[in-house]
Parts: sequence; C-alpha cells; structure tokens
Amino acid sequence: MIEVSHIKKKYGKKQILQDISFQVRCGECVAVVGKNGCGKSTLLQIMAGILKADGGNIRYFGQDTRKNKKIFRKYCGYVPQENPLMEELSVKDNLKLWGAGKNASSEKVIQQFQLEEILPVPVEKLSGGMKRRLSIACALLEWPPILLLDEPTTAIDIYYQENVRQWMGEYRKMNGIIVMTTHDEKEILTADRCLVMNDGKMLELDGDDIRMQKIRSYIAAP
Repeated sequence: MIEVSHIKKKYGKKQILQDISFQVRCGECVAVVGKNGCGKSTLLQIMAGILKADGGNIRYFGQDTRKNKKIFRKYCGYVPQENPLMEELSVKDNLKLWGAGKNASSEKVIQQFQLEEILPVPVEKLSGGMKRRLSIACALLEWPPILLLDEPTTAIDIYYQENVRQWMGEYRKMNGIIVMTTHDEKEILTADRCLVMNDGKMLELDGDDIRMQKIRSYIAAP
C-alpha cells in the first residue's frame, strides 16, 4: 500500500505541490492528470526518491521512506518522461545494467515487450517508441510491487500502446500498484481512480459518465 501524506514542494518562490495526500491499495491503478507544469512529474520524482520533498511523508507498505532511503529502490520501478537509457549501449546491455542478469523474470519481460529481435541494437538507433518500451521493461526487471510511470505510452504506436495497457492489466491482477501521469483518455478511463492536479493541489473525481468532461477542463492547454 502507498500512503502519501501532506507532501509539499517549492521551486524558488513558486509552490508546486501543496499538501498532497492520497493512498493507493494493492492491485490499483491511479491516473494523475493535470495541465503541463502542474506538478505531476515532480510528484512522481518525489515518490521515486529522485527529489526530496520540502514537507510531508511517504510510506510504502507501512515503511517510512524518511528513515530508510533504500525503501524507494526496494519497492519502486520508475519510468521518467525523459529517456533514462544509455544511448551508446545495446538493448541487451541496458537490460543488464538495470538488473536483468539478477532476475529470473527477465526473459518473460523481454518477451512481453517484444524486445528479442532488437537485443543487439544500440539504443541510439531505436525509435522513440522502442526506447519507451525498453524503459518500461527495464523498470519492471526486478518485478517491483510499485510502478511509477510518467506518460507511459508517449511516442508508442497504437499496437504497442495496447500491448502496454494489456500488460498493465496483468500486473494489477498480480496485486501490483501503478501510479501514472497521463494525458491519454483511454488510460484515464481504464484506471481505477483519477487524481487531478490543479494549482498545486489534488482532488479525486468519481463517476465515468462525468469524469472525462471534467478532466478535459483540467488537462487542456492554458
């Protein structure tokens, strides 16, 4: 279970996150939406242990991340919006770098994301969509119980978008927790819950019939 309590973050004089609190249960997928610059990526970076919050706390399965920073690594797989891969290395070497040699599930992950044929290819020669698939595969290699995905299907073509969404459904069936930022309506509607970021604050919207109409007003460009 994820417990996010009263998280705050400021850049200079600008308050990006104000008293953000929510919980996510095992097997849930939560979509975090909002306009560009509203703090979605900052929130995920704090949840992944990349950034330090100015206030508040995060607990993963009851464990206080303030007391042990290794908890982030133990429980979280994180896919940032920007490309985290080593461009000069091959797909296979990137997988090794992220821990494929240590985990028996690596072959399953490679097959799931259809990476077999590109294993020897340098990452710099891959398309944006292929890099995105590889990034998600790398985050999943050690089979963490929590996945933090920042715009997971950005630059991926329609076929592989469906592949990624299918995999996300299977992951949730195994009690995995997904927290993702997204502008994709299909992803928002397939999530269990939708949390909207607006002016550094968060609110939750319920009801599929009215949800998308309200969400569009929050994610539309200013």
